[in-house]
Amino acid sequence: MARNKQITGVQAAQIADELGRREPLKLLSSASESAQQIVAVTRSPVPAGKKAPPHVRKPSSRDDAVLAPTTDLEEHRTALRRVFGETLSDEFVDVMLSKLVSVLRPGPFDQLDEGTLNAAIALIPSIQPKSELEAVIAAQIAAAAFASFKFLHHSQRHLDESFVGVYGGYAARLLRLQLELIQGLDRHRRGNQQTVRVEHVHIHAGAQGVVGIVNSTKRAGEGED
Repeated sequence: MARNKQITGVQAAQIADELGRREPLKLLSSASESAQQIVAVTRSPVPAGKKAPPHVRKPSSRDDAVLAPTTDLEEHRTALRRVFGETLSDEFVDVMLSKLVSVLRPGPFDQLDEGTLNAAIALIPSIQPKSELEAVIAAQIAAAAFASFKFLHHSQRHLDESFVGVYGGYAARLLRLQLELIQGLDRHRRGNQQTVRVEHVHIHAGAQGVVGIVNSTKRAGEGED
């Protein structure tokens, strides 16, 4: 019976160092593409009062290159700054895109299609982050959501108990993390405010009312003398 191969500490450090050398993404204009035709995509009309989220182009699913869908790079950067907490920092946008891609395509041989990346970007403005901190949490929620989809997919590839148990367990942890991030963002937005519930109790004439916790000294089933 073949033994399961285990990665050594040295190999893990080498892989971590290789992945850590990834440079932050730089959003480029589609005009910089050479010998590649830009295909116009027909989009559905946007409902009144609602803006479509900005999307990016990926010439290849096997690398980290990200392109703007228009030659007006500044307009697209402005739209992305609104997505990431209405930030004024283009560097913050580049780093957040880089982190999002690194989670969705964690290994050098993994693939990330254009649709998945744009879906993850579209999830962030639905959370409506109003600062860089909220944008970080929103990006983490998106990363946990789409990473959990990947592990759910792996758990069903062979319908084997070991696959379901291992990959399904990872997916469950990520789904719990996603819920905790949503709850943490909600607490952050509420601040330290506490909800106080007030109930009205009506005491009629001749009756008595007690405010507080009442502990009975009698045991259940004991009657009065």
